[in-house]
Amino acid sequence: MSRTAQPSTSGAETQTSQPAYGVSDIVAAVEEDIVLGRLHPRERLVEETMMERFNCKRHVVRQALFQLDSIGLTERIKNRGAFVRSYPPDEVEEIYAMREILELAAVNKLPLPAPPEWLAELEAVHQQHSEAVYAHDLRQVFHMNIAFHRTLFRACGNTYLYATINEFAQKAHGIRFIAITDRDALAQARREHELMIEAIRDEDRERLADLCRQHLLPSKNRYLALYT
Repeated sequence: MSRTAQPSTSGAETQTSQPAYGVSDIVAAVEEDIVLGRLHPRERLVEETMMERFNCKRHVVRQALFQLDSIGLTERIKNRGAFVRSYPPDEVEEIYAMREILELAAVNKLPLPAPPEWLAELEAVHQQHSEAVYAHDLRQVFHMNIAFHRTLFRACGNTYLYATINEFAQKAHGIRFIAITDRDALAQARREHELMIEAIRDEDRERLADLCRQHLLPSKNRYLALYT
């Protein structure tokens, strides 16, 4: 990974010794903070703090906050500022209903039998994800989980469908933070990835679709339980 995900928060580093971060760097770092539970729903994002952390001007922070708002990870409240978004249950249900529709549509378009190079790439990403789960390296788990699903659905061959799947998966980052910090949930997700690969090898599209559907449930259910 590039520097984007781990900007220093140490007060010992000065703005002259720390590189300045761009808009995309800040978006990636805050996105990771939300998923890994460093930032919590309804927590305020203070512009001055972000300017110091990322060694950048106010307009850069504001552009980053605008992007975070546009992808659904934060929200601006009039006269109060920017906050990590907290999704009410009805919106969570709607987001996950869309994710299921989109991902099942992609499963129906995946090439079976699987091209060997695609299957090999998926297996390699799964191996890296598994190693991160065993090491409880949450940052690597987050990034390799994204890589696994993008490798899986990219093969559907429809660039618009693939992009929309990624868009809704990103919206769910603020919902998934509970599951990604739970060891049992991580082990379950790792096993489900393994079963998806087995279904692809067996050319069993129906089993793969059911696995993808079930794979969405734990993070949604955990969030809804916590919300109530």
